[in-house]
Amino acid sequence: MMEEIGEIKESATATFTFKAFKDIRKLDYVFVENVLAQVWEVKQTVNGIFAYATIIGSINDKFMPRTPFKIGSKVYRANEKIIKKIIGIENEGIYIGLLKDTNIKVHLSPKVLIQKHLCILAKSGSGKSYAMGVIIEEFIKKNIPIVIIDPHGEYTSLRRPNLDKQDVSIMKKFGIKPRSYLKNVYEFSPVCSRNKEAIPLYIDETNLSFQDLLNLLPNATPLQKGILYEAHKKAQEKKIYLLKDILEYIKESKSNAKWNLIPQIEQIISMKLFSVNYTPINEIVKKGRCSIINLKGTPPYIQEILVGLLLNKIFEHRKNEKILPVMIVIEEAHRYCPEKGQGKSFSSSIIRTIASEGRKFGVGLAIVSQRPARVDKNVISQCNTHIILKTTNPNDLKTIVASVEGLNSKASDEIQMLPIGTAIIAGLPLATPIFVEIRPRETLHGGKLD
Repeated sequence: MMEEIGEIKESATATFTFKAFKDIRKLDYVFVENVLAQVWEVKQTVNGIFAYATIIGSINDKFMPRTPFKIGSKVYRANEKIIKKIIGIENEGIYIGLLKDTNIKVHLSPKVLIQKHLCILAKSGSGKSYAMGVIIEEFIKKNIPIVIIDPHGEYTSLRRPNLDKQDVSIMKKFGIKPRSYLKNVYEFSPVCSRNKEAIPLYIDETNLSFQDLLNLLPNATPLQKGILYEAHKKAQEKKIYLLKDILEYIKESKSNAKWNLIPQIEQIISMKLFSVNYTPINEIVKKGRCSIINLKGTPPYIQEILVGLLLNKIFEHRKNEKILPVMIVIEEAHRYCPEKGQGKSFSSSIIRTIASEGRKFGVGLAIVSQRPARVDKNVISQCNTHIILKTTNPNDLKTIVASVEGLNSKASDEIQMLPIGTAIIAGLPLATPIFVEIRPRETLHGGKLD
């Protein structure tokens, strides 16, 4: 039996007001005649306590009521079964936390996250990398390959259990225990002097295609492209050719346009990103493996080139079914796919491609950023699941409200007041945005290592 908590005093087709006889709080779920609603405001007056609720959906179908409730209709506290059914919370999958002020576990579908992409947006220090860490732990448990583009090396802490006393005591409430994923987490880096435990990361430079060369030289003029095309054509006459071979053929060109091209190619060779002893993509993307691309200490320009090349290779391998479906996590996404007018990045075009076409091939994208307004809007709009933590910057709030379905200006006020560790989650298959207390991490949080 559900607990009766009030009766309707005023009603419209999408909202109603009820007088409460029992304790009622903002964000509580209530049930009236097969319809679920959420309390958005509670007022105390001389005539008693009144709650204002917004209708979410019906137990019978997805249609909203077409006529208001009768005045005097009884209002009940909604139970777990009804809340989960109408909102569309899964019973299993990626366990991210508890529905705020309840013991209802919130699971997200790994299939939806890979096929429809995910973004986590919040201001710095609001717990976005922490929430991403929770999702990564769940993906590892499901044996789904993950590749993390990690500019600060903060995800290497997935190897160590979270023994923080405060967190351990909270873990009981969420039904989890400290855990290490040492056997699953592999770290790759182009700068191993800074990252001692990392495996050296090199990209294959044998027989680069003409498109690969164009990707490396995004600002090449039509004349330079012509020289590059001729050099590449000559190089193809060899069975195996490397970048240095292409450089030699460029030097043989009669055109003066080569003089600007030569230093660019020499600079790329000097970066030591390429090698015949390259890192195989099927070592980076493997069942049950979480591969961290640790870019700590790598200059930004080289980071962008490396991320662009690596994601291109992963995408090609997946299109040809040489690797399993994979989730790619991009931390500080505003660096790698900036909004127009916020600077250029070599890696932008492949990230845009994965955002729009990845779902067809099983390449999922998880975008993490503290500056949503600086991330390419096309990429954010392709993300179906949004996890929003506390954000206060007006431009960022505008971007979030504009790109997240189901959020309105009322939600914008809520986003500014979210406590640390609480998120708004919106997107398929949820019928409405929900407030979730993110579960503690089983592993140590990278921010605590610094």
